Amino acid sequence: MSTKPKPPVKPLPLSDVLRDLAVLRASGRDISELFKISTTNDSDRGSDVGAASLNTSVDSSVSTSYEYIRVSRAAIRLHDSGKVETQGAKIEEVRNKYEDLLDGLKT
Repeated sequence: MSTKPKPPVKPLPLSDVLRDLAVLRASGRDISELFKISTTNDSDRGSDVGAASLNTSVDSSVSTSYEYIRVSRAAIRLHDSGKVETQGAKIEEVRNKYEDLLDGLKT
C-alpha cells in the first residue's frame, strides 16, 4: 500500500517567531543573557546532584522565559488594542486644560 506523504509540519509559525524576536530586540535585553545556564564540571554531570542542579537551572530558565513571553505578549495586546492611545489622548487633553488655566492665572 502506498500512503500519501504528509506535508511537513511547521513547528513555529514564522510570524510569531519574528514578533517575539522583535520584542526581545526592542526590550534591549541580550538573548544570551536570557538563556544563561550555570555550567557544572564534567565530573558533576555524571552525579545525580549535578544533573538535578542542571535540571533545576533549566527549569528555572524555561519558567523565566515563559513569564517574559507572557508579559511581552500582554504588552503587545495592550498596544494593539488602542487603550494606550486613548488614555494618552485623555492625559494630553487634561494637560492642555491645565496649561490654559496656568496661562489664565499668569495674566
